[in-house]
Amino acid sequence: MYDPEKDPPFSSRETLRAWQDKNHPWLELSDVHKETTENIRITVIPFYMGCREAQNTTVFWWRYCIRLENLGDQVVQLRERHWRIFSLSGTLETVRGRGVVGQEPVLTKSHPAFQYSSHVSLQAPSGHMWGTFRIERDDGYMFDCRIPPFSLESKQDESPTPQAAI
Repeated sequence: MYDPEKDPPFSSRETLRAWQDKNHPWLELSDVHKETTENIRITVIPFYMGCREAQNTTVFWWRYCIRLENLGDQVVQLRERHWRIFSLSGTLETVRGRGVVGQEPVLTKSHPAFQYSSHVSLQAPSGHMWGTFRIERDDGYMFDCRIPPFSLESKQDESPTPQAAI
């Protein structure tokens, strides 16, 4: 439901909540995380998807939605991503690459936002993610835009048996 007075301006309707409770109680919306760097706002919403057994180990899965918004007047383009993924098992993984989901989106006044989703798996019931996006302005200036840190928390106590499929 849209409410321009709220931040973020959208919230789920009761029918969506009822459907979620009935069909996917393990799919739970976490907190919304926001960070703004040089007029680029990054919003992250992580979702715990469940766990499953794979080669005698339990793998925990999360999906996360990322929204980039250009709040300024200059045209910008996302060039690179740099993620740090910490698992409660003690591992720290670094992921670097060009663009996101195979794209290097351009954010303009007429198309100021880009949104995508991806996933991450850990061999522990919780962890954290954070990082940066390398952004290039139309004048060639490049800067790192901070991705807000967010927790990856499983609902292990609510669903002790692994899901058969994700």
